[in-house]
Amino acid sequence: MNSMKRILLITGSFGNGHLQVSKNIRETFEKYYSDKVTVIESDLFLQAHPNLTPVLKKLYLYSFSYFRDIYGYLYYAGRNQSDISIYRYFSYEYLKRLVKEVKPDIIVSTFPTPALSLLKDKKIPMVNIITDYHFHKSWLTKGAFRYYVATNDTEKELLKLGVEKNKIKKFGIPIAEKFDGNLDADKWLKDNGLSTTKNTVLLSAGAFGVSTDFAMLIEQLKKKSNDVQVVVICGKNKKLKNELDYKYSRDKDVKIFGYTENMYEWMKSSSVLITKAGGVTISEALASNIPLILFNPVPGQEMENARYFKKHNMAKIAKNQEEVLRYVEQLLSKDNIEKMKLNIRGNYLPKASYNICEDIMSYLDSI
Repeated sequence: MNSMKRILLITGSFGNGHLQVSKNIRETFEKYYSDKVTVIESDLFLQAHPNLTPVLKKLYLYSFSYFRDIYGYLYYAGRNQSDISIYRYFSYEYLKRLVKEVKPDIIVSTFPTPALSLLKDKKIPMVNIITDYHFHKSWLTKGAFRYYVATNDTEKELLKLGVEKNKIKKFGIPIAEKFDGNLDADKWLKDNGLSTTKNTVLLSAGAFGVSTDFAMLIEQLKKKSNDVQVVVICGKNKKLKNELDYKYSRDKDVKIFGYTENMYEWMKSSSVLITKAGGVTISEALASNIPLILFNPVPGQEMENARYFKKHNMAKIAKNQEEVLRYVEQLLSKDNIEKMKLNIRGNYLPKASYNICEDIMSYLDSI
């Protein structure tokens, strides 16, 4: 048998999605191929610029809240000019050293890394796992051996840019393997003290601004119909969780959670999810067959993801709370929800993580 192959897995800590995809790919390699490969994961930007990265991450997060239009402008400006990407040379020196040190048999990137195009050693195959439903030119890598994409549109964009068809595989966005499993939704709801006959609206608080009056939103959601119960995931916002816990501690139709490892269970057992349009979250929703209301997407990849889902009737885009409430009402009518679920089923590509790793392995076995 061949000796262990080395995979350099590149990720980026801007937006949780890239880290999540990278983790899913790493775990799949470790689960199925630990006797054949070693995975070395690198958050390239963070490691190349340890002092600068926290500042840029803050700016990145602020850009979503305060400089939405500037962020959108930069995203769309860069989309059409692959050769002038601002951070092209940023991590190149570190990447060069890393490659020399790791001596990978293949480089797998889950983060748009224009510095890959500058690598002189063209013998190392490079693959890109595109983590959104829309293509941005910063993903283009000179001499890349493979692109894993989620949509026909992305494939078309790559073909237009001269990438050969055999280098593109449409496998979907890699999510955790458990999303392809089955769940006893009624049991999950019962175990959490909820009704199995009411519609469950799942609300991700992170999608809304800090100024949102959540109590009012919850009241309005419950008012929409007698048979609605609301589950709020507050994430790391402890202040919000404490406030809502205090207000709803006796209300059996409202459940409040902080950070949760159970998004799989909640998505699989809820009727509608109100969230933001991050690539991984909406892919998990696809796998869970749950209709989406995407709240106020940020210009850039979030907006493009949202537009793609809206175009294929898998989501509604809500600009404000009034629209959220209107769409909840619309979607909870049986016909609308079934139509949307049918579209979601038709667009979901199962086992993306496994199929991508399997494809990479079949290449590694051949060299």
